[in-house]
Amino acid sequence: MPSDFPFLFFLSVAFSSTLLVAGVHYYLRTRQEALRWRIEELQEQSGSSGAVPSLRGDIWDSLLRSTYGTVFGKDWFRQKELELMRAGFRGPRVVKVYGVISLVFTAVMIVAAFFGLQDQDLSIRALGLAGALVLGYFVPDQVLVSLRKRHRLNLMAALPDTTDMLSIVLGAGLSLDQAIARVGEEIRFVYPELADEFYWMTLEVQAGQERAVAFQHMAQRTGLMDIRSLASMIVQAERFGTGLSQALRIYADSLRTKRRLEIEATINKAAVKMVFPIVLFVLPALFVVILAPGIISTLRDLQLLR
Repeated sequence: MPSDFPFLFFLSVAFSSTLLVAGVHYYLRTRQEALRWRIEELQEQSGSSGAVPSLRGDIWDSLLRSTYGTVFGKDWFRQKELELMRAGFRGPRVVKVYGVISLVFTAVMIVAAFFGLQDQDLSIRALGLAGALVLGYFVPDQVLVSLRKRHRLNLMAALPDTTDMLSIVLGAGLSLDQAIARVGEEIRFVYPELADEFYWMTLEVQAGQERAVAFQHMAQRTGLMDIRSLASMIVQAERFGTGLSQALRIYADSLRTKRRLEIEATINKAAVKMVFPIVLFVLPALFVVILAPGIISTLRDLQLLR
């Protein structure tokens, strides 16, 4: 075992202990701030649950908030909550679960780098530990970005067909709230992401929230301009008394036209993007295949002339 192994081991233990002590100390000093955050969470959840959540997780909650709040700022929890919501994850503990997973993954990466680079130099092991720390932060974040993009694409794919179904159900004589609830049930197994959004919006309306505000909340949860435009169109149609069924049918056609134009633009860009791989990889090999026989024959003829 290398002579500097105990030094790195005790350095890692000291760093972990310092981080733990700093987190507990920060928790004890910022108890009032943690209670204020807790009150804000309860105010946000007051419309969906009548029971007050248990306070047993306050210590872990405050420890996570102090750790991530000190490193990334106090708005980290709110930002991650919005990102997780737009990735399809909801609940009072999703941010805590994400924070715990990130911490555990970072710890695993650091331990793996520490024991995997024992035979290397001290500088290489230090770089390995730094790289493990960076990967521990960026890998969960990139996974969340990928999940958010997939959730967004699923919502965009579901919107035209769902808008058509809303138009048909409204034309059958149902009210808008009944139509949204019915369409949400019908698309549950085909488009579960949009069905969940309709379900939460229906709950907000049933709890006494205005329909316009419920639509705005759905647009904020999804982060899609198409849903924001749909919400604005429905609100304006109700306000001015225009035909909502016909407006939804026209909007669905415009969505399909927009998707087709986006696909055509992507196809047109593909030809330009393929130029660089062709020039860098295909053309050199093609030149070698075409010119190599002629060059070899010329060299042989020159050798014969000598």
